Amino acid sequence: MADPSGWNLSSATGRGDFQGTVADVPYGIVSGTEKRDVSDMLDLLALSDTPFINKIGWGPESGGIAIEWISEDLGPGVVANLSQLDSVIMCIALTTIDGLSAANSMYQVVEGTVLYAYNSVDASHTMFAVASLTGTVSFTVSCIAGVTMTHHTSIEAGNRFYVLGHYANEGSRPFNAKPRQRGIASNNFMILREDVAISGSMQATDMYAIGREDKHQMLMRLKELQRNREMSALFSDYSARSTSQAGTMFGVLGFLLTQAGTHIDKTTKVLTETAFNNVVGACWDYGSENLSVFASRPQIAKFTQWDKNRIRQSVNEGKGGGYIKSYLTEAGVEVDLYPGRINWPRNLMFVIDTTKIKLRAKKGRKAIMEQLGKAGDSTDWQIISEFSLEMKGYNLKQHGMFTALT
Repeated sequence: MADPSGWNLSSATGRGDFQGTVADVPYGIVSGTEKRDVSDMLDLLALSDTPFINKIGWGPESGGIAIEWISEDLGPGVVANLSQLDSVIMCIALTTIDGLSAANSMYQVVEGTVLYAYNSVDASHTMFAVASLTGTVSFTVSCIAGVTMTHHTSIEAGNRFYVLGHYANEGSRPFNAKPRQRGIASNNFMILREDVAISGSMQATDMYAIGREDKHQMLMRLKELQRNREMSALFSDYSARSTSQAGTMFGVLGFLLTQAGTHIDKTTKVLTETAFNNVVGACWDYGSENLSVFASRPQIAKFTQWDKNRIRQSVNEGKGGGYIKSYLTEAGVEVDLYPGRINWPRNLMFVIDTTKIKLRAKKGRKAIMEQLGKAGDSTDWQIISEFSLEMKGYNLKQHGMFTALT
């Protein structure tokens, strides 16, 4: 039988790891301190206002005080020399490359590593074999005589040496092991809360087009909570919990503000295709796979002013017209486009590999509704969502952003 309140959600389904299906919500909601999991229902609300949550989905719930994940960087597969080289057997001292320190670049090199370099000055190609490691950021190499490759007469400082591999002959002794530095990234949980207070008079008053005031207020607060989860996941930064301030987690903005490199553009004011290609290309080069762009509608609209042959559109079913869905950049990488609404900051644009990001809820607290009791003639409820954001690859240049767009 149909629910006369119009709020039957017994068939609701959603994404992620849920405790079960939410049935229709009767008057009273819960009794005493009993808690009702409304996470399924919350995922069905305000979908057009939450493109980021829709895209990344939810990972497994956690019972910890924070979420943690391992970060281990193999490096870009390329190193750069600090100073000019001009001898057949030479010592190469490394320098920083694309924000990676010389010491971390050195993890890619062992005795026997073969490197390729190109010298644009005399248009020559060379393979080098690493003979020995002479320091924490230096090693000696010798030129490998190849059929089509000759030794560089001069290699300028900052030249790139591409790592081909660690070559060995049969029966040769093992190389020195080079395990990478392993780090643990983490993020705190934060709590979003919505409160509902319905007086006896409000409950008894017939409102136009609203069957029950309590259910209407709860539905609106649930929609508001879902929209706020989206905003927090995108734009929040970490702040410690104190007696005077609620603790907050790292959102996408908070994670990326700690980073620097070609993938983080803090100077471009008017979005151009060249600037966008630089950010996308940097993210792709460092291991991103499925890039999505999240920005305010005015910024997404600028893609329609570029090469229209590279625009991908999707029919907006049930409504007039269509909308831009993706764009094939000059960097050769296609990105999905997601316009936000007026509540999204116009200065920010995120270029994100959404396969590496998940929202993570505290166990049993993804979204709960609880009746607190009565205070005088008012009945009070609270709706709570405790969650965090797992953002793998933020420190490996696999996500990018613009911060100063106008």
